[in-house]
Amino acid sequence: MSLLASLNRPVVATQPVLRRILKAMNEAGVAVTLPCAQRWPGLSPAATALLMTLNEADTPLWLDEYLDTPELRSALSRAGSAPLSHIQPAVLALLHSDSNPDLHAIAAAGATVILEVPALNGGLTLRLRGPGIQERRAVAPQLPPQVIAFLREWPLNGQGINLMLTCGDMVMVLPRSAQVAVC
Repeated sequence: MSLLASLNRPVVATQPVLRRILKAMNEAGVAVTLPCAQRWPGLSPAATALLMTLNEADTPLWLDEYLDTPELRSALSRAGSAPLSHIQPAVLALLHSDSNPDLHAIAAAGATVILEVPALNGGLTLRLRGPGIQERRAVAPQLPPQVIAFLREWPLNGQGINLMLTCGDMVMVLPRSAQVAVC
C-alpha cells in the first residue's frame, strides 16, 4: 500500500483553499476569492471553507451565539472539527457582525477570528501598512461598532489577532502584523 493511497480526500480538497488563505494573509486587506465547494447552515461559503481548512482537532472553536445552531453544530461534528468551547479569551473564534462582538473579551492575543460581515466595502476606511503592503492600503469593510473600537486600539507590536473577514465566497485578512488606522 502506498502513502498516496492513505491520504484522505478532504485534505487534498483543502489545499487550494489553504493557498488562497496564505495569499490573503500575505496581502493584508486584499479580498481573495476562495474555492468553496460547500456551505454549512448559517455560514457564507468562505467561512465554511476557512473552518474546513483551519479548524484543527486540538484547537477548540468559540462559536458566536448568533451562529450557534443545531444544524451548524452537526456540520462541524460531521467534519471532525474541534470541540466547541465557551472559554474566553479564545484562540479560534467564529463570529457574526450582527452580534456586534467584543473582540477584547472574546479573542486571545494571537487568536484567529473569522468574522462574517455584510460586505467587504462600503464601511469606514481602514488604512493598513506593514509586512506585505508596499505602501499604505485603504480598505472599507462593513464592520460593527465594537470591532471598529477594537481596531482603533489595534496593537502595533504584532500581539493582536488575525482577523479574517468573510462575505460570500470572499475573504479579507487583517493579520496581526499589520498596522491598522481607522479613518
